[in-house]
Amino acid sequence: MARHDPQSQTVSFILDATTANIALFAIAGHAGERAAHLREVECPGQNLPEGSYGRRNRQAIAARETRIAARLRAVEQAYRTAIDRDATYTPPEPSRTLRSPELQPGRQIDLEAEP
Repeated sequence: MARHDPQSQTVSFILDATTANIALFAIAGHAGERAAHLREVECPGQNLPEGSYGRRNRQAIAARETRIAARLRAVEQAYRTAIDRDATYTPPEPSRTLRSPELQPGRQIDLEAEP
């Protein structure tokens, strides 16, 4: 269900949990794509001459992509806030785990990077 309020220029959606999760997954993915496009536009644009059309054009594209990605992330954050607020906190059950002596807390481990 959706409702548009012309006075406040807002649209409200009422979704079941499954549909909301799918929509949020798509929104988060699209925000990631916008951020990737922003990086693709910014990097080569830095090598263009200052004040050139190409550089100004890339700056305008980067600004637009930044605004869009920020709005998409705001939608994602609002959804997560609403879900967290509605969820009731239940502390996790204590569990016993067996640890090897090498993995005790506070113990230093040396790791080697593979070539």
